[in-house]
Amino acid sequence: MPDKKRAVEWRKVFEVILIFQFIPTFILYFIGLHQPAFLDFFYYFIVSLFILQAALSYLYSLNAFRRKKFREMPTAKHVPVPKTTFIVSAYLPNEVEVIEATLLNILGHIERPAGGIELILAYNTPQMEGIEPRLRELAYKWPELILANAYGSKSKSENLNYALDIASGEMIVLLDSDHLVSNDCLRRAWRWIDEGYDVVQGRCKIRNGRRSLVSSLVEVEFEAIYGISHYAKSKIFDSALFGGTNGYWRSSLIKKIKFRKDRLTEDIDSTLRAILGGSRIVHDRSIISTELAPETLAGLWFQRKRWAQGWFQCSVEYQLPVLYCKLLNAMQKFMWTTLLLWRVFYDITSHFLFPVVFAFWMTRGKISLPMNSFIWFALFFTLLSGPFEALAAYKNASSPRATNLQFIYYAICAFPYTLFKNTIQVVAIRDELLGKRDWVISRREK
Repeated sequence: MPDKKRAVEWRKVFEVILIFQFIPTFILYFIGLHQPAFLDFFYYFIVSLFILQAALSYLYSLNAFRRKKFREMPTAKHVPVPKTTFIVSAYLPNEVEVIEATLLNILGHIERPAGGIELILAYNTPQMEGIEPRLRELAYKWPELILANAYGSKSKSENLNYALDIASGEMIVLLDSDHLVSNDCLRRAWRWIDEGYDVVQGRCKIRNGRRSLVSSLVEVEFEAIYGISHYAKSKIFDSALFGGTNGYWRSSLIKKIKFRKDRLTEDIDSTLRAILGGSRIVHDRSIISTELAPETLAGLWFQRKRWAQGWFQCSVEYQLPVLYCKLLNAMQKFMWTTLLLWRVFYDITSHFLFPVVFAFWMTRGKISLPMNSFIWFALFFTLLSGPFEALAAYKNASSPRATNLQFIYYAICAFPYTLFKNTIQVVAIRDELLGKRDWVISRREK
């Protein structure tokens, strides 16, 4: 990351600390001088928020622990897998090093349906530089490969929309340029669509987890996200989200929905427009693809900030439509509210824990927090949620599998890592409110 960009990001972090740490500390201090009871109330309020957030983590982890088959093995075998279109979106030349392996994985590794496949590489650069001759050779060898240059495109959404216009498959698979999918993915995904679902989200796993401390942390985090959280939501609420890749869509739906280029997380936006229209989405953790995680803290920062800012955009636009949607039941509205309104509220208010602690210290001369049985419960309940999630992720991990040390490392880092991500969330909100929507492209390396 250039020094100038690094300095800008550090300035944003300083602004967030100033607004959500220093200023609230002094406000709470002055309130505590005149209304000590309010300080106690606010302290219990913040602690209760941590308990609620931890409770959601326990809920999903406990459901993932249960080995009940759920619906990972649908029984419907009515219609054979039809012609399927794979769309791989790439930003070249940033992804030159990985794109060829992804294309060959699909062309030579996938179980071919009776209707055949087509593979569209959608990219947005005037030329393919050094990789162009190899891609031309691949297209000559494999007639299924279509090289689609979305001239003038400046976003992943425009790449995808361009490819959707020429896709001819009855089922459409959306993949990022670094994803290697399992050979039976089409058969497993089509069973759900044959049963009446419109979108199937598969399980994404990290394959470069041992290259750095950052990628190691992300590898286990993905085990928790896709092996526990998404799975449990699908199991409990019969709803799920499309995560941008390893997603299998009914062609008629995705051609209607398409993607908005003004959204930083076009996948979540398309998910919400789909479910608000009555479409059904399911998560199947047996449909595995592997991808590359950021290996540096800077890479992780920009990736998660884009995700957080995109989620905030969707929270603002879709929270009320979710609550008023007659096509969603009460449980599904609860689930989506925890993902939209609650995540924003919690990310902001959780920053007030340290200010209230410092306000206690400033008003009473020492950190004399009320440490009754409720607070002790909250402390252990919250701190143990991360290790418990790591244990659930370990129990439900599938091949390729992280090492035991990686799970222990994640369990130890869970709480500070959560605080780190909360900081990213608030910086992302700050950027969105100020109209800063820069897309930092991550370079993909083998």
